[in-house]
Amino acid sequence: MNQLKYKTVIALIMFGLSACDSNFKQDTFEQAQLETKQSQQQGAKQLDYQALINSLISNEVHGIILHVSSPRDSFTASAGLANLTTLEALQPDAVYHLASSGKVFTALLAVQLHEEGLLDLDLTIDHWLPHDITSQIQYSGQITLRQLLNHSSGIYNYSDPLSEDAYVEFVMANYKSGISNEDLLQFAYGQPGYFKPGGGVKYSNSNYVLAGMIMDSVLGHPNALAMRDKIIDRLALSDTFSVGIEHSVAQLTPGYEKQAGTFVNTGPILSQVTAASTPVASSVTDVATVMRSIFKDDTWLSQAEREALLGDASRVKVSANLDYVLGLWKEEFNGFTVFHHNGGNHGYISNNIYVPELDVSIVYFLNCGLSEPCINAFNTIEQQVKQHVIAH
Repeated sequence: MNQLKYKTVIALIMFGLSACDSNFKQDTFEQAQLETKQSQQQGAKQLDYQALINSLISNEVHGIILHVSSPRDSFTASAGLANLTTLEALQPDAVYHLASSGKVFTALLAVQLHEEGLLDLDLTIDHWLPHDITSQIQYSGQITLRQLLNHSSGIYNYSDPLSEDAYVEFVMANYKSGISNEDLLQFAYGQPGYFKPGGGVKYSNSNYVLAGMIMDSVLGHPNALAMRDKIIDRLALSDTFSVGIEHSVAQLTPGYEKQAGTFVNTGPILSQVTAASTPVASSVTDVATVMRSIFKDDTWLSQAEREALLGDASRVKVSANLDYVLGLWKEEFNGFTVFHHNGGNHGYISNNIYVPELDVSIVYFLNCGLSEPCINAFNTIEQQVKQHVIAH
């Protein structure tokens, strides 16, 4: 297998993709490749979502799944291919790696453990982690768990452009024996912090692998087991599982990265990486269920837990209209508050958007990774769908 070279897409993994029109020329696919499966569509005055995702399928953008739901109507559909070898059509319930979109699962578990008294969001990380780890992280005696979860810690990002090649080379060389949070964190050890704790906001995957290690420590077992109990099973998320831990639950739909002119399925590689920064795989409807439950289900998430996740104590200012809470971006858009988080890695790209005032979810997946055509398609979906649902 060709060695994967990491593509740095700062807008994607740092502050979200800004909306822009896709202007790449669509390649012609065979009719079988354009086969689509739609599960449900209601409502008379919708943007034609199916036509939109159909139009974005090309030789570079293999498959797209889109879910849009509101109290009035719901749409879940797919376009294109799930498998480039078998030419199997992509199904609307396919399970994709969420990449950083899954950070909300890690943050949710942390606030639930906080409310149970097992964690304290405002204790510093050296309270839980051994000296041989914390001694290699600048300012570790001042960094709180809350600062990890809202990216105000200043800790160096293990996937920072300065170390990305070493990080990817390590994964490629060792994934068959499994990659852990601790394995990834080694690429942050000894690196200077971006700023003193609380002195700014900078997205860092190292924050979330540390949070995962802290939860493992207090639980005495992989936090995936608690995530299964407190989130996945309680919300009846039938298509969601912890990557690298729950291999038998479901299989990742292939995700493709182009290397030396050939598309490589990265699913078998990513399936061996257990990281709290990219913790789960899921379906579009399961992700929408989680987001709606965060805001609407008081029997599952208490008001205290909701406040810990989204409230002022956890919110940090990124720019005039953009904040980060725990595991989610909070943005003001056309007079509405929009919570969202995208994710992207080799072979998979996703977006998770929720508008509480409208009770609207927008979730979509693409199985083409971080190539320019894939990101253009991603941006086009966000722009057209978000503008449409808020306008209507």
